[in-house]
Amino acid sequence: MQVKMTAMMLEKADGVARLSLNRPERLNVFNSLALREMNAALTDIASDDGVRAVVLRSNCAKAFTAGADITEMRQLNPQSARDFSALGHLIARRIETELPPTIAALNGYIMGGGVEIASACDFRIASEDAVFAQPEINIGIFPGWGGSQRLARIIGYPRAKDLILTGRKVSAREALQLGFVHQVVPVNELDSASMDLARVLAEKSRPALMAAKRAVNLTQEIPLATGLEVEIQAWALMFDTPDQKEAMTAFLEKRKPLFASK
Repeated sequence: MQVKMTAMMLEKADGVARLSLNRPERLNVFNSLALREMNAALTDIASDDGVRAVVLRSNCAKAFTAGADITEMRQLNPQSARDFSALGHLIARRIETELPPTIAALNGYIMGGGVEIASACDFRIASEDAVFAQPEINIGIFPGWGGSQRLARIIGYPRAKDLILTGRKVSAREALQLGFVHQVVPVNELDSASMDLARVLAEKSRPALMAAKRAVNLTQEIPLATGLEVEIQAWALMFDTPDQKEAMTAFLEKRKPLFASK
């Protein structure tokens, strides 16, 4: 199944959704239309129980995205800027909380909002040509789609300040050293590496994947004692799912599980 929009392309097959940024002539910059289309695509993915892994990628060889559309942003006033920021925040939060495990396949330029959206993903795989930056400081603003918060949680407070306050560019290898990306691969292997991981995830139970993702994400937000209690409750509820019963039966019968959602 394939859905082509103006700025996005959504494909689904074998439990994997591939959402491709699809404005190569503009280096996939995010304007309001692109953000609305992305939000609609996330709604579709979140509501599809057959999707167990997501790959967020680019159809542009030069860039994952050059960031938000400065031509549009230049016209904003404080109220419209708040609305634009809120839409970017909504998308990042939905990736974090509503989607199955999401892999960002990052190539070429990953600027500004691209770093922020990638920060909301569960895995980040970069090609060797990837260049990252939060360059908003150079145009008189700072990251407005969660970058001031998520980046520090991923790479640490001092390093996030370095990148956000200087706006400097970071290579794929430095991004790996900083802990921002999980893996760096040759340019021609980016799609295959991200799909290989997606296929591994797609073999798992969607309810279990979603519950595990939520539990781990909570470590950023709540005290340990609260998190442990959440884990107990969520873990126990797994025993009321058809996937749990099928997976344990399949393990004992030495076969692959056949989940109802497949």
